[in-house]
Amino acid sequence: MSQLLLGKAAIVTGGSRGLGAEIAVQLAKHGANVLISYNKAQEEAEKVAQTIRQLGQQAVIVQGGSMDRETPTRIVQTAVENYGKIDIIINNAGVGDDCLLKDISHDFWDLVYDTNVRMPAFLLKAALPFLGLAPRIVNISSIAARAAYEATSVYSSSKAALEGLTRSWAIELGHKYNATINCVNPGPIATDMMAEAHPNAMDFWNAKVKETPASPRMGTVDDVTQIVIFLCEDRSRWCTGSVINANGGLVPV
Repeated sequence: MSQLLLGKAAIVTGGSRGLGAEIAVQLAKHGANVLISYNKAQEEAEKVAQTIRQLGQQAVIVQGGSMDRETPTRIVQTAVENYGKIDIIINNAGVGDDCLLKDISHDFWDLVYDTNVRMPAFLLKAALPFLGLAPRIVNISSIAARAAYEATSVYSSSKAALEGLTRSWAIELGHKYNATINCVNPGPIATDMMAEAHPNAMDFWNAKVKETPASPRMGTVDDVTQIVIFLCEDRSRWCTGSVINANGGLVPV
């Protein structure tokens, strides 16, 4: 196992399943202690935490839904109580349900924007007094932020907003906190959550991924996680305010 992140304290939101779970485990494999936040999947979160502990690193889990405005503070307080500082934040938790414009409700809008925009912003705000010497913030976006798909106006705009926050935070926090803030832009990933998608959605993506320049296939969690881990290491110190293409070139800009 690499020790490039030895002694680092990391927060991974939405770390109980899919990409978030793999990121949490890989951070531990590189030496970091990890806090995993989850909404409803407590059993899955505990399994990820147990895997991390078996790797010799510390792991704690925290329940917190994105609609609960106390969640960011609770996550940060738990991290500081256990690790004394925060070196890495992976804003991975997200909501991506499709919804046509004619069907958008205020409740749906609030759910998507609270999860994909407000939660990352207020989590980082709460963490500012406790950041380590060279903090790394990685926000998980989506190709939907830059590509046009039907019924994704709320989701797409929320991810575009997250990318805008990334660029602003890089300027605002770079000198004051010695921080780098970057965004990773995945395409469709073969996870259990993708497998649970509507059959029509799966048919669309199975056809779409054949256009992927890097390889005519769906991405894997490892494809994306390796990029995220790099952005958490000192080797990425000269990269900030960037949106990193992690979709095999399916949406290259």
